[in-house]
Amino acid sequence: MTLWNYIKNHMLKNPSSKIYEDSASLSYEETAIWAECFADKLQGVHCCAVLCSSEMAAAMSLLACFAAQATAVPLSMRYGEKHCNKILNSISPDAIIMDVGGEITVYKIKESQYIEPKEHPALIMCTSGTTGIPKGAMLSEKNIITNVSDIADYFVLDTNDNILISRPLYHCAVLTGEFLTALVKGSDIRFYSEQFNPAKMLELIEKYEITAFCGTPTLLSMMARFNRTSHTDTLKHICISGECMSRETGHKISQAFPNSNIYHVYGLTEACPRVSYLPPKYFSEHPDCVGIPLKSVSIKIINIAGEICKENEEGMLFVKGDNVMLGYYRDPDKTQKVLRDEWLCTGDIATINKSGFLKIKGRNDDLIIKSGMNIYPAEIEAELKKDTRVKEVLVYGINNQLGTQIGLKIVGDFKSVEEIKQLCATSLPSFQVPSIIELSDELPKNGSGKIIRR
Repeated sequence: MTLWNYIKNHMLKNPSSKIYEDSASLSYEETAIWAECFADKLQGVHCCAVLCSSEMAAAMSLLACFAAQATAVPLSMRYGEKHCNKILNSISPDAIIMDVGGEITVYKIKESQYIEPKEHPALIMCTSGTTGIPKGAMLSEKNIITNVSDIADYFVLDTNDNILISRPLYHCAVLTGEFLTALVKGSDIRFYSEQFNPAKMLELIEKYEITAFCGTPTLLSMMARFNRTSHTDTLKHICISGECMSRETGHKISQAFPNSNIYHVYGLTEACPRVSYLPPKYFSEHPDCVGIPLKSVSIKIINIAGEICKENEEGMLFVKGDNVMLGYYRDPDKTQKVLRDEWLCTGDIATINKSGFLKIKGRNDDLIIKSGMNIYPAEIEAELKKDTRVKEVLVYGINNQLGTQIGLKIVGDFKSVEEIKQLCATSLPSFQVPSIIELSDELPKNGSGKIIRR
């Protein structure tokens, strides 16, 4: 079965379910008909970028690409022109869909240098485009069907649900884990296409009686500060992903949204993206864990000696399954580094606790090695967030003539850097105390509300 037939068949089981954005709406049936009609305009197109200011328009365009079996490359206006151009230059598609003036239009690109891979990718999802050369993860139709099916198996949505999608479809977690999964489950979908705004999310949840919402720990912890339970009493399902989350942050979110079942999930674009999930019934006890693998996913954690890790032993996380990407577009060297005998090296350091739950310690490339000690920024951040004055925090490593140092950027109710130094001195072991501290009004975030590390 093709990806489009899989999605369309599910959509037509619930033809009257709707997709909304502001005052616009389309039923599932109308959306499916539109996608197939628009697909005719993509005849002869091998690879098509999608760059729309409206996320609803982007969603419709992506479905049309699936119907035409043209490889889709999602982009986002929220990341700026420079970021989009990096991806366009890297992939060089032969067409682009845009919604200039509100009309969804296909523009052919004559100077395209796109080369069709041996195995057709349904999507090329780009990672690291904000900081360096984008890596285009090629995801097959099988990858997407497998992951959507697995997510739909545990994510308890149905035709009575109304999901608010506030992040760009540029992110695989949003496209697969929210949009396509909601279509398969028959839920109503409401898009929000404006800039990052936690307070606005609460307004929309109350106004439209939203029952499901997904976001990063940063976004949800900021929403938790503003929330009054009466504003979100319809919210039944919350899914958290995208960053390492501390126990304290998890508890704050849980307290702010007491009527919600909270899923803490983990994934990466190269895995389409979902790898594991923590069932809501375990969230209060294990909020910093990302649970168990999806039904089609296998995982293993390998220590520095190349052996399978024991309970609570740190090591590199590897993932295997039909959700794992085909490889990086036109980059066999990088592909070979991460795909090893069908196993995907995630680049994340992880452990399995005594309950059998997966916990992500942090990115291996974010690891700070100081005086022979392994220091994970997420651990320092989690400790500092226990103080109620701390709103946002970012820890990073610096290598200079003085050796390896720890840097800290923090947002909170502090009058001076000296107060932060005192907090660090009383909260952290000496080897984790930052030597460079900056008190900020706000930390930079990407289009999905995730704090930018690099």
